[in-house]
Amino acid sequence: MPGCPPPASREDRQRQISAALRLSWISVLFGLLAGAVSVTTGVTDRSLGVLAVGLGVLADVTGSATLIWRFRAERRRPELSHAAESAAALTVAVALAVVSAVIIVPAAVALAARSRPGASDVTLIAAGISIAVLTPLAYAKRRLGGQMASRALRGDGTLSGIGAAESLLALTALVLYHALGWWWADRVSALTLAAAAAAEAWHTAPKPLRRPSRAAD
Repeated sequence: MPGCPPPASREDRQRQISAALRLSWISVLFGLLAGAVSVTTGVTDRSLGVLAVGLGVLADVTGSATLIWRFRAERRRPELSHAAESAAALTVAVALAVVSAVIIVPAAVALAARSRPGASDVTLIAAGISIAVLTPLAYAKRRLGGQMASRALRGDGTLSGIGAAESLLALTALVLYHALGWWWADRVSALTLAAAAAAEAWHTAPKPLRRPSRAAD
């Protein structure tokens, strides 16, 4: 099919699986620490942008943990790779959808209430570190996911990319608030990324869940 990568040799496929497992383990280890810090500081400082960062990173942990299972399963029993890929893609899609839903409600409420975010040094440092780590991680996952024809790995790369984008938007929104008084910028950035997460969830979900079969019409 046009646009599909050529089939990899068995040796190349094993190298790709090893690379995917390394990226997934990095995501899990970094995400557990950074996600917890971002969620805690986001709640403490009432910064929904930073809270969105934490939720996105923790969702990335869920997706990456599933991918560790998925690629280990393929390594042990290659004939199960298609079923494992579908299950992993579904898990990543659900994680993206949950992130979107969890962010939308408090962001809308905060906009309606005109509440103001706060900012601590820990908040700013955590967001900065997330940008530095998640940006190259997202690129590597999506690139490798394309090579492996893995919708799940590409979707998990988007989760990492959303985490990096959330960090950048959160920092920008906090600067705009403290410099110009734009209290709504933090909330709008969270809503924007919630919409992006929902769109990616739709694209990542296995096709039978996104589109009814002709037989069902």
